[in-house]
Amino acid sequence: SALTAGIFTTAQADITVSGSSVIAYQSADSNNNSAHGGSVSFGLSTTTDSGMTVSSGAGITLSASSAAAAKAISGFQNITFATGGTSITVGNDVGLPDGVGDVGGAVGDIAALNNNGMSKTVGITDDEGTGVSVTTSFGGATVGLYYVADSSPATTTGDIDGATDTGTGAKISTTVGDLGVTVGYATHSDTSIDDTETGIAVTYAAMGGTLTAGYETSTGTKDGNQFGIKYAMSLDAASVTIGYSSAEVGSKSGNQTDVAVSYPLGGGVSVFAEMRSVSGDTGTDTSSTSNSTMAIGTSIAF
Repeated sequence: SALTAGIFTTAQADITVSGSSVIAYQSADSNNNSAHGGSVSFGLSTTTDSGMTVSSGAGITLSASSAAAAKAISGFQNITFATGGTSITVGNDVGLPDGVGDVGGAVGDIAALNNNGMSKTVGITDDEGTGVSVTTSFGGATVGLYYVADSSPATTTGDIDGATDTGTGAKISTTVGDLGVTVGYATHSDTSIDDTETGIAVTYAAMGGTLTAGYETSTGTKDGNQFGIKYAMSLDAASVTIGYSSAEVGSKSGNQTDVAVSYPLGGGVSVFAEMRSVSGDTGTDTSSTSNSTMAIGTSIAF
């Protein structure tokens, strides 16, 4: 819903408020739990006399996927300036374009709770921090350039000229015939090792749904490769998504299969059922974790 800025005598911005809540039953073999959380998000934007849009945002969250029911206040870390098809984001939470080819995941955080997971996956050591990103359109493609000067900033400050851990990246998204193609490259450097990650994702409308395939490779701390595929379709009003991932990193190899089904009830309310199963080299199995986990619940968007 939108709050009319005019009710505040000094307001110069458009302010939007949205919220969500979820309650679910979650199971990891004999470890059965309830999960309940929600969030409120605030979007703030204004437009200058020249037509440039300036925006930021914030949020309040109670994580349903945290065993400690983590509460957090987020946002106000970045400001985005947009004009003429170009957006520039500056702040303490600028993200690098890693994970482009990591497309096999289909479940939410609740279904993944207490799952052993694949023991190793591709990636870079850190992928966000104090920096700047620029996104623009070029020849029918969307191009993004990213620079992180300090990937371990303080809450309100970052070291832009003396940090020992920095990152760079680039991403391009375009269409090739009937295919949607996205390619991303990201690096992270610190005093001990340099990481790189390259990923590609391809989408194609097939059999009444959308088929997505991705591939990633990384060097440095997590030296290896990863493949993923996902198919999403609608059955009447229900949405069904099936995903599969396979990773080989170092001497470890693992596989992951996801299944997710959701059905809308109207008014922003939907019910869902999700399952994740992993095999091969997985994380340490304990009395509270499992290679197979699931969640059934209700989510509400306000």
